[in-house]
This record gives sequence, C-alpha cells and structure tokens, in this order.
Amino acid sequence: MKERVETRILGAIRWIDAVTQAPIPLPLVARSDTLRFTRNLRGLSVITHADGLETHTPIFDLDTLPAEDVISPLSLAREGEVHDPSGTYLPARFTLQLPRDPSPDLLPPDNHRPPNSLFTPIDIALLPSPAARLAAGAAQVRVLVLDDEGAPIPNALGRVVAVSDDSILGCGLSDARGEMLIAVPGLKHFAPGATEDEVVSVETEARLEIIHPPADETVVDWLALKAATVAAGDTDPAPLRLKPGVLLSRRYPFTP
Repeated sequence: MKERVETRILGAIRWIDAVTQAPIPLPLVARSDTLRFTRNLRGLSVITHADGLETHTPIFDLDTLPAEDVISPLSLAREGEVHDPSGTYLPARFTLQLPRDPSPDLLPPDNHRPPNSLFTPIDIALLPSPAARLAAGAAQVRVLVLDDEGAPIPNALGRVVAVSDDSILGCGLSDARGEMLIAVPGLKHFAPGATEDEVVSVETEARLEIIHPPADETVVDWLALKAATVAAGDTDPAPLRLKPGVLLSRRYPFTP
C-alpha cells in the first residue's frame, strides 16, 4: 500500500555573510514561537509552518482556497531568531513578511521570478563575531563598548560611515563582553597620481558611530539598528583613516 504525503513549503531563508555577501554554509539554528523550520541540503532554513497560515499548508492548489481563507501576500509579519553554535556569527532577530507570492510564472525579458516569490529564498545577512576570521584585505575596526561604570554593553551596533558621502561602509555588533568587530571590505589601496606614471596610496576617511540597543533585548535586529539615528555624543570625535588590511581600535564612551 502506498501512502501519499504532501507538505506545502511557505518559504526559505538563505543566510548571508554581511561582509562578503556569500552564503553561510554553517549549520545555523533558526528559532521562532510562530514559525517552524527545517534545514535542507543547500543549507537553507525552510519554513514549514507559520501561525496564521494553517489553511495554506494542506492545500495543493491555493486557487481552491475559500475566499474567507485567502490571505494577502506579505500581510503577516512573523519574527524569529538565528544562532550560530560555532560562534562565528552573532545571533540576530529577524522579521519575515508572509505569505510569499506563489505564482510559478517567469517574467520577461530574462525569465526572472516576481518580487517576493515563494520560489526565491529570503536573504538575511549576519554579522561576524569578534572571533571570526576575516578575508585578507578587509579593514578592521575593533571597539570595546562599556557603560559609565565600566560594564560591557552587549548588542550595541557600530557603524563606520564614509565622510565623503555618508554611506555606511560596515557594521558590527558588540558581544556579551562588549567587544565589537566592524569589517570594511572593498577599500581602494591605490589610485592614479598627478601623472600617467604616478600611483598613490589611498586612505578612506570615515567616522565611527555607536547605536545603543533596545532595553532588555538579548537578541536584536541589527538591520533595524543600522537605520537608527545616532544620539549626541555617540560619534567618535577621532576620524578613522581606513585602507585595506588596517586594524584600528577604539573604546566607548569616546574621549572628547
């Protein structure tokens, strides 16, 4: 006797290194009170259940759903956390917008999937921990983040911002010891000089900003902190002069 088992997949997460933008091959652990995951052979965290989408999972053809069970795409926000048992990446909170677009259609002219397609993994970037080994050539800014009593401040976000155009060059989170690593890849090392035969070394001037985490949160959404406004006094008055492979150290609170 043959038994037929069908399981509807609600989406998948592809974990990305925030510095290199490469997929992370490590066996990360995704957790949520409203979602269930399973890890597939490609290292994706596949979403097999989401609170609010119970009527979707047993249905083969969503077009057959009763009108009262139809849920608009991306209308449900579901939160979770991801942890790296190896300690290479820092834990992070994330939010998924569900359901994804289930259309199998490929769009012209290059046969790409529609935006927010169910068949395209959701990329979520993770920040390396201070213990991570970085690729050669990346500049490193290491920061010790403490409060006024000298106790570590975990989950504070550091931003390295280019002075020339205010673009964010790199971010990092402080760990339980208050230690933070901000990696800045892709910096120019040399540039043309005044003549055709002249080559000069290049430094990129930047500033360091610290964003405090929400109170009482042990795991944070670093992308939300990345977009936050820096408070007065939380910008390092000493500029950073970056170039490939350089290692700079700072301590917070900053000294005027």
